[in-house]
Amino acid sequence: GQGKYAIVAAGEAHVLLRLPREGYIENIWDHSGALVVEEAGGKVTDTDGRPLDFSEGMSLNPSVKGVVVTNGALHDEIIAALKEAKYGDWSV
Repeated sequence: GQGKYAIVAAGEAHVLLRLPREGYIENIWDHSGALVVEEAGGKVTDTDGRPLDFSEGMSLNPSVKGVVVTNGALHDEIIAALKEAKYGDWSV
C-alpha cells in the first residue's frame, strides 16, 4: 500500500518496484503516494520511464506494465536495467 511510498519518501528505502502479473491493470489509488515521493525529491514512473498519467479514470493506461519508485538518484539506472532485462540480448 501507500506505506511503501512513504518509506521511499522518508529515505528508508531507495527503490520500490511494482511488477504485477501479465494482464493486470493498475488502479490509480494504488499510486496516490507518488506525490509524496516526488515532493521528497524522488521519482515515480512506469517501467519504461514515462510519468504516471492519473487523468484516464480509475485505472492507469493498460500499457503500464509496472511502476518504479525511487529516491531519484537511482531512477535512470533502474529503468535502464529493466529495459536491458526486457529487451537485452539473451543469446550470450
